[in-house]
Amino acid sequence: MTIRILHTADLHLGSSLKNFGELARERRRDFLKTFDRIVNLAIKREVDCLLVAGDLFDATQVDAETVGRVQDGFERLSGRGISVVLIPGTHDNVVSAESVYNRTTFAGAHILKDPVVTDPFALEIRGATVHFYGFAYRSDRSREALESMRRREGGGIHVGLLHGSLKGSPEWEMRKKDIPFTTAELAALGLDYIALGHYHNVGCLEDQGRVVACYPGSPEGKKFGENGERHVLIVEVGEGSAVVEKVPVQSRIMDELTVDASLFPEAGALEGELARLASPDLIARIRLAGTVEDPLDIANLAGRLQGKYAWLELLDETEIYNSDHVKRMEREDSIRGLFIRKVHARFEKAESEAEQELCRDALKLVMGRFMRGGGD
Repeated sequence: MTIRILHTADLHLGSSLKNFGELARERRRDFLKTFDRIVNLAIKREVDCLLVAGDLFDATQVDAETVGRVQDGFERLSGRGISVVLIPGTHDNVVSAESVYNRTTFAGAHILKDPVVTDPFALEIRGATVHFYGFAYRSDRSREALESMRRREGGGIHVGLLHGSLKGSPEWEMRKKDIPFTTAELAALGLDYIALGHYHNVGCLEDQGRVVACYPGSPEGKKFGENGERHVLIVEVGEGSAVVEKVPVQSRIMDELTVDASLFPEAGALEGELARLASPDLIARIRLAGTVEDPLDIANLAGRLQGKYAWLELLDETEIYNSDHVKRMEREDSIRGLFIRKVHARFEKAESEAEQELCRDALKLVMGRFMRGGGD
């Protein structure tokens, strides 16, 4: 027999998302819409249970509207016979008495809040017993928590939930509360599937050709680096087997692009290229590179593209230092020519790359002002 689960994690509901500027409020609504989409997907795909492997919320204290949306979603699932099993993460931990999980009831959800697994939580699903292993990390009480997830005796299906970090991952510097582990350590626990959370990009860990555990990644991009489609996982779990399907659920796409501005020297050509790349649901960070004849007016360009993207961050990484235009102006008997000659002299004497970069930035800034001021 197998069961079908929908596995998600790291939804970070209630995050301020201030890094999105004026889009932050709408972006918070995106996160709630994505949660609703996950609930609807669970119902549509007729899963047996929804697993949330930590950081459903972005903090321990959560606004009432967000809590209400989650309560409604869980009750809808319960009404369709879909169980919800959840563990707190690092952001929405249960250390404080004020934690949302310590002062709020979520009907239909089974929240595994103990610091270690004493006995797995058991549910009867379509005539089979399913054992769930999970804990809420506490630095003072969870020293043996990972080992406590080792499979107990008994038949049925054994599933783990773990908010932790694969050792050797380049995503961030490991901390004790990240609960570091290796694939071999997870495989040795003997569980049929482990639903992971904490890392925000999707990926599965295999041992001897068998899927041991997976990260679904964050279902909605919280920051750049969480680009492209975002997923939840539909997993068919049997005794000793797990078959995983990635399903995209995001409300908006985030992406980072590089455009060589030197390929668009004609007036309006660069703007046209950026407009071609645009989409009203795209959150984009675009790096403008290449050697250009004149400094780009990034603020003006961003203003002209207003409304074509959901949100746009333009980074000017163009180079004018070695452009033919600057070389011609350097020979001028003018304030502009004198300035360029002084910058070039300073550049040649620079003792570090940082100082050279400062010279490039100064030249770009002042040349831009000369252009907008109509000359010297």
